[in-house]
Amino acid sequence: MEKKLNILFYIMLVLAGCLLITNALAQDNLSRTVTLSVKQKKIAEILTIIGEKGKFYFSYSNDVIKTDSVVSIVSSGQTIKSLLDELFHGRVDYKESPGYIILRPTPYRLTLVPDTLAGPGNVYYISGYVYDDFTGKKLYNASVYEKNSLESTLTDQNGYFQLKIKANGMITLNVSKELYRDTSINFLNNVNVSIKSREYYYSADAANSKSDRSWLGRMFLSSGQKIQNLNLGGYLSTVPVQTSLLPSLGSHGMMSGQIVNNFSLNILGGYNGGVNGVELGGLFNINKQEVKYVQAAGLFNIVGGNSKGVQLAGINNNDQKNIEGIQAAGIYNMVKDSLKGVQLAGIFNHVRNSKGIQAAGIYNYTRKNNKGFSIAGIANVTGNDASGMQMAGIFNKARVIKGVSFAMVNIADTLDGYGIGLLNISRNGYAKIEVYSNEITTTNIAFKSGNAKLYSIISGGVNFTDKHVYYSTGFGLGHDFIFNNNMSLSAEGSTHLLLAKGWKNQNQINRVSALLNFRAGSKVSFFAGPSFNVYTNYGHHPGDGDIQQIIKNKPGLIDWGNRTKGWIGWSAGITIL
Repeated sequence: MEKKLNILFYIMLVLAGCLLITNALAQDNLSRTVTLSVKQKKIAEILTIIGEKGKFYFSYSNDVIKTDSVVSIVSSGQTIKSLLDELFHGRVDYKESPGYIILRPTPYRLTLVPDTLAGPGNVYYISGYVYDDFTGKKLYNASVYEKNSLESTLTDQNGYFQLKIKANGMITLNVSKELYRDTSINFLNNVNVSIKSREYYYSADAANSKSDRSWLGRMFLSSGQKIQNLNLGGYLSTVPVQTSLLPSLGSHGMMSGQIVNNFSLNILGGYNGGVNGVELGGLFNINKQEVKYVQAAGLFNIVGGNSKGVQLAGINNNDQKNIEGIQAAGIYNMVKDSLKGVQLAGIFNHVRNSKGIQAAGIYNYTRKNNKGFSIAGIANVTGNDASGMQMAGIFNKARVIKGVSFAMVNIADTLDGYGIGLLNISRNGYAKIEVYSNEITTTNIAFKSGNAKLYSIISGGVNFTDKHVYYSTGFGLGHDFIFNNNMSLSAEGSTHLLLAKGWKNQNQINRVSALLNFRAGSKVSFFAGPSFNVYTNYGHHPGDGDIQQIIKNKPGLIDWGNRTKGWIGWSAGITIL
């Protein structure tokens, strides 16, 4: 038994070692060596070749990194970092992200010159200056920080800084400033204790986050934190817990935007690089990149990256990328990219693409495509295709409706699905006017809108020939079975109110019709066909007797009691397309 356990232990040890080696290779592409021999190729092509050899990609902006120069280069064992230095003459900095090397321009160099290093025990006071390498000018607002202790500061107008750091073993001081290449310097103390370095990684999403430029970020982030964001960009590290009163008053100080926390407790409001666990804010939470799995705030949540899990806010959730899960806000939700889950708002939801459920008290707006279910008190608006289901109290609007759209008014450039409403307006759909007669009302007019799959019918009629004058108003739905360009069959169901001597009468006719249509020209067709009618009287008012007298005389009348009758009728008329 013991022998088997030993074998299992060694197997696990080997597997763990393999994983560590794989991870190290994936995260340290700059140190890998490559063999390369190219003549007169653009730098962009050379980068592609290096990436293929290293099985990773380069990420850069063509606007700021010039890669159209034609060069020749030969390498029999240089590191990728030295090759890049040769290609860009040291004016580009390199950041590693899983599967990527990110290039950013750094045309300038800086130098860190320590002035003093002193302190009792394991507490050290480090001061010094930061200079521009070329001009010798002292640099203002450079970020000086120690990664493991999370201590940081900014140089003053004279390029001077001072830091208090508690550490065992080697201290590595780092300096970053926008457009300057990062630099670091090591300090060795007298205590030979091995310490675990804090892992830092680079995230392009965090570097490009807009959360700190939101109105809430501009209002509550200190000037020092904003400068740190410019200097440190997408550098992130993971820490278990953060607590803060406000973004500028927290346990991580000015480094809070570079830290991903497992638990973040913000009494009033807080600022994080991201959350991988739970975040609670009395008033608001601001995050540079991804948040998962629970985030709640009394007023606002602002997330620069993706959100996954449950997000709750008393007023607003604002997500710069995607959300997967449940999002609920008292007033409105804003998602710059895609929703996959459930989105609930007291007033409105705004999203780029939706694949889930949207519900809002007033309206939902989807800028691109909606493949889910949207329900709103007043309106749903979709910029491109709506292939799911939309329900609104007043109107739905989309460029292309491919699913089901239910509202009083449905508007689309192209209606390929089903519009259920009083009006279904589209460029490719029906807009038909019919004038016809039937056995109840001699003169009728109707408007049909929708398409052959499903169209709505709004109608009105009057009886002029009988001594008992009465009116009808109705609504119905229909479907066309198209045989060829000149002939089709319409199957329709409709309900009509019959009115005589005022509007208080409760007389209703439900009607099912089968109408054969013959096209007589490009804009005109004729139709005729039978119908089955069910009449119901719901009350006794002046005029009811007149209508019942007319109904009573219908041939083939089916009597289901005093209030309900049935018979077979007809309709015939002309359609103007």
